[in-house]
Amino acid sequence: MQGGLTSRHVFLTRPSGRNGRVPQLLRELGHEVTELPALELYPVAAPCPLPLPSDYDLIVFVSRYAVQRYIDLLTAHRPHQTQAGQFQWPAHTLAATVGAASAKALRQAGFIPEHCIVHPPATAAEQDSEALLALLDARRAPLRRVLVVRGTQGREWLGQSLTARGARVDFLPVYERRPAAWPAPLVSALRSALAHPEQCVFLLTSSEGVHAVAARMVELGLSAQWSRAAFIVIHERIAATLQSVLDSPSGPVGRRISSCAPDDDAIVQMIHAVAKTIDPPIGLQSGHD
Repeated sequence: MQGGLTSRHVFLTRPSGRNGRVPQLLRELGHEVTELPALELYPVAAPCPLPLPSDYDLIVFVSRYAVQRYIDLLTAHRPHQTQAGQFQWPAHTLAATVGAASAKALRQAGFIPEHCIVHPPATAAEQDSEALLALLDARRAPLRRVLVVRGTQGREWLGQSLTARGARVDFLPVYERRPAAWPAPLVSALRSALAHPEQCVFLLTSSEGVHAVAARMVELGLSAQWSRAAFIVIHERIAATLQSVLDSPSGPVGRRISSCAPDDDAIVQMIHAVAKTIDPPIGLQSGHD
């Protein structure tokens, strides 16, 4: 317990290794944290030849992992490296992401000029395809050829919108998502926590992840308990997906879905805020014998 707050059990459903500082920060605030990945990411073979930045006016990366995979592929493409062994990004090619966290991965690559990087700011109310397209429209830069680097499946809206504006849009799948396997000890911890679902908080960061977790809960016979937990999502579309799979979409459970920005600090703040509104079990409440 820290500052009078009884620990709540927080489940983080991002893929393994994708939770950043969130687990540490939550534990420092006194919460019990379990990483329960909804999906796992697996690289897929790149096409030959690899689509190169010089062939495009804009490259859109749908996630941090998309950035990392493409950068790895580029740095292995030696004919387009400088004498120092570093890839040289063309000055005319924009590199765009739908969020500030993914843009950070672009900057960390070390060879993409800052003026080429485009993304909705971390302070923006929404960090999504719609916000990115508004930024691109405001720049009025000619976008004749566009490459979207993503998983084997993904939302089609941005590609369709750019096509409608006259761009030729290519897609480069560099990874695939699969439902994660939960080992027996993890399932045991989940069952134990969901014996008191009102004490549990689940972070859900994609609609595909929502469906994957919901399917596993059905398999484990835990759907009813899970639907009584509290949920944090990072976009209204994810909230709508979650609402559609819960047992009682029009019932009180709908008021336990909270939304926040996708950056680590905002996620931690929201989880902590939601946890403080959850009443502890009777035996743990202050002032009870």
